[in-house]
Amino acid sequence: MTKILVVDDEPDLETLVKQKFRKNIRNKEYEFYFAENGQKALDLLNETEVDLVLTDINMPEMDGLTLLSKLNETNYFLKTVIVSAYGDMENIRTAMNLGAFDFITKPIDFKDLEITMVKTIKHILQLRENAETLRENDTLKIYLREIKAQKRLKDRFFAIISHDLRGPVSSFQGISQIISLYLQQAKYEELEKMMSEVDRATDQLSKLLDNLLNWASSELSQIPYKPEAVSIETMINDLLGIFEPIAKSKDIKLKADIAAKASAYVDFNSTVTIFRNLIHNALKFTPEGGTIDITAKPNGQQVAVSVHDSGVGMNQEQIDNLFILTEKSSTYGTKGEKGIGLGLQLVQEFTKLNKGLVEVTSEQGKGTTFTINLPTKST
Repeated sequence: MTKILVVDDEPDLETLVKQKFRKNIRNKEYEFYFAENGQKALDLLNETEVDLVLTDINMPEMDGLTLLSKLNETNYFLKTVIVSAYGDMENIRTAMNLGAFDFITKPIDFKDLEITMVKTIKHILQLRENAETLRENDTLKIYLREIKAQKRLKDRFFAIISHDLRGPVSSFQGISQIISLYLQQAKYEELEKMMSEVDRATDQLSKLLDNLLNWASSELSQIPYKPEAVSIETMINDLLGIFEPIAKSKDIKLKADIAAKASAYVDFNSTVTIFRNLIHNALKFTPEGGTIDITAKPNGQQVAVSVHDSGVGMNQEQIDNLFILTEKSSTYGTKGEKGIGLGLQLVQEFTKLNKGLVEVTSEQGKGTTFTINLPTKST
């Protein structure tokens, strides 16, 4: 339905318009509104959106030319047809310069008015169709950019995976050959050393596959989010028990200072993944004899959990690129531990999932601190 505003101070015009277009009104093709001057027309337009304005020029309070100048500021798709006395070419020219789409002359020929209205409405519809096409094209461009970005990410991801999976798989192949040789030669002490290498490679593959599954689920938006009150103290103590053997193998001290009854309102599984990856990362980049301190303390409506290590640290460029997955994400730890950078990707994504915030401070040669701020209540 096209909405049309008629602006004219002639008292009989409303009746004439409704009579001449009664069929269109009955068929809900047109809906007419009426105002007796420019100011009342603007008041009505503040409350009602119309498609076409049909306005006289000479009216009290605000004339048609002043109204036209103000209409240009409101709606790009709103078009105006001027009604002017025959021969008043100066006002007609002024109106067209102000943006009027067309004009008709008085006395009004309703057949001419209908033809002009149909032409104007057709123009309005074409403008809207063009605008919609542009919007769709813009949306398509954005969509294509996102697809290309996702493809680049996928290509980088699989390049990293293919590179990093070859390492432990090659280790298994080499170790299996050596084990066969040692069995033939009955070198059992050497076999024990080989078994420790098997354990190391297995652990590496296990962590890689665990992070791969978590990352893939997060990319597919399939990570379950079931927030509940979680004890930070219990979670951290459980993780310290898991990582204690690795810490001892590198003579690293694991220490925790958790505020009494520190808790967060989070999803348990994804939050465990956050701190598991942070502690694993700290162990990876802390040299033998170093320390890792884990603290948790209230911070307003949040709890701040920090993992600080006395490791190798990072420069500002490394910090800036910390959560960007590239082939350079694949790094070695202080004892040759291998990783592909997915762990920190998960830290960032799972912290966002839990409505938290990641903060990183680091200095080369002095260590790194990751602080995770998590909500303590439902938000």
